[in-house]
This record gives sequence, C-alpha cells and structure tokens, in this order.
Amino acid sequence: MSLTVATVNVNGIRAAAKVRNENNHGILPWLEETPADVVLLQEVRANPDQTTAALAPALESGWNLVQAEAAAKGRAGVAILSRHEISDVTVGFGDHDAAGEFADAGRYIEATTAGVRVASVYLPSGAEGTGKQDEKFRFLDIFGPYLAERAAEYDATGGMVVGGDWNICHRRADLKNWRPNRKKSGFLPDERAFMDSLLGTYPDEVTQVGDATDAGRNGNPAGSPGEFFGAVDYAAGGVASERVAAGAPEDPVWFDVLRRLNADVEEGPYSWWTWRGKAFDTGAGWRIDYQVATGALMDRAESAWVDKVPDYDLRWSDHSPVLATYR
Repeated sequence: MSLTVATVNVNGIRAAAKVRNENNHGILPWLEETPADVVLLQEVRANPDQTTAALAPALESGWNLVQAEAAAKGRAGVAILSRHEISDVTVGFGDHDAAGEFADAGRYIEATTAGVRVASVYLPSGAEGTGKQDEKFRFLDIFGPYLAERAAEYDATGGMVVGGDWNICHRRADLKNWRPNRKKSGFLPDERAFMDSLLGTYPDEVTQVGDATDAGRNGNPAGSPGEFFGAVDYAAGGVASERVAAGAPEDPVWFDVLRRLNADVEEGPYSWWTWRGKAFDTGAGWRIDYQVATGALMDRAESAWVDKVPDYDLRWSDHSPVLATYR
C-alpha cells in the first residue's frame, strides 16, 4: 500500500487554521486537498481542546488526531494526524531521558498508523551563548541513542519515519546564506556533526563540517565538533564524546529521505523562511524540516518534495510542508 507522509511546523495551530485573506483560508483547505495520509505537526501551541476546535472540520471529515501538549502553555507541542487508525502512542523518550527534562516538553510523539511507525519531533531551536543552546545539546544527547534503539526495533516490522522541525541545517545546500551563519544556532559544527552521526554524509564522500570550503581562509569561526560552540554550562558527557569520536557512519540506519531522492539539488529545497523582510521572495531559506526514515521505509520511498506556495500572502505558516510518498 502506498503511503504519503507530510511534516509541517504550523507555528501555532489556531493561527494556521485562521482565514488570512480571500485567497488564504489556512491549513484546513490544505488538509482537504493534500495527498498526505499522515501529517506530522510541530509547534502546535495549544491544548488538546483548542487543537480539536481548530481542526474540527478536518476531524469531522475523517482525520484522526493524537497530541503531546507542552507543560509550558503556548509553547511547542507536537501531534499526528492520520486518515487511518492511530495506535500504540508514545510520548517522550522514556528511560533515555532519565531526568525527565523533555517528558512533558511537547517535543516528541510517536505512534503506529497504516502499518508504519511514525513520529513527530520538534527540536529546541537553541540560541548560541544562552541556556537554550545547552538545552539543544542535551536533547541531542538523548535523541541520538533513542533513535538508534527505535531503528533496531522497527526497521524489521515495516519501518519508521521521524518527521519534524529539526532546527538544524545539515549541509551547505540546506542554507541559502551559510557562510555568515556558521556561528548561529542551526548551523553550528556540533549540530551538523550530530546529523552526520545519524545520517552519514550523503551525497558527499566525507563530512562538510570543517572541510576547506567550510573553513575558508581563517577557519570556521565556531571551531570544530567537540568544542560545542555556543554552549554556556553544557558539559559533554560520554554520549556526546563518543558521538564526536565515532564521526559519520559508513552505513547509517537512518536516511534523509528528501536529500536521498534529490541529491543533485544545490539549493535546498528550503522549508523555512522568516516572516521578516523579503526572505521568502528572495529565496533566502533554510532546510530544517526533515523526514528521516529507516532503511526498510527508505527502500519504499519514491518521491519527496516541499509543498511551497507561490506567493507570500498564501502562507499559513513560516514553514512549508515536506512530503514523501512510500510505495
């Protein structure tokens, strides 16, 4: 059975569902028209009652919904919409998050639908030189081992896809203006090295982090992986140190679906543009929204694309949906 999955940061589900102008009626018409069977939502920013109210027409038409609300009201929040039955819902990272830091942060939910394990993730955005960057690095230290465990569990039983706003650009092609952003959260060496550790370096033979282009004449101003530029009080433990030492695997168990199917695209395809200025009109975007699949599902992937609207006034989020079809 063919399955189409979409992932999108809605930037607040109540705002996304509003009518913005006569040509832009928000996410609800999109849900009517999309070929997606499953939609992974991030930054829902609402409690379940508010989400249900905002999506009422879609739910009445047959979509099913599960949600992980953030304890901090009006923050984060992830959800899964499916045209199929949803079962075996898990929120958070269980024993991998021993301190429970992210247990009720509204950043991760997974479930089974249409015979596939799916998950919606919203990584912390981070902010270099603040505690937010420490939080992001701690999240990665939990998330990496958790994903390794999930791949081992689910790849043999239909596969798994994790879609969401990862808040990291892996390669230079993922960021229009990469050079001036080398010291910015979202393109820091240790963030990109984390993506290497998960996905490998495809389509490059070796990592771009710290290569000659990346370094330029004076070296990368954010240093090298293992230095954790941007952190304040974060101290790398065994998980982070081992990840840095191991580098990128030659045979990863997780795959960047859109990049694997669009290896020759030199710019993007981007999925996020700031509301400010002319970023959307000039194409100054970031590719921070991914569908990451295990091998069994990657083998079924036949197409992947960004559903970008043609005009600024048609946007109902600062992110565009990223879709993939698995045959």
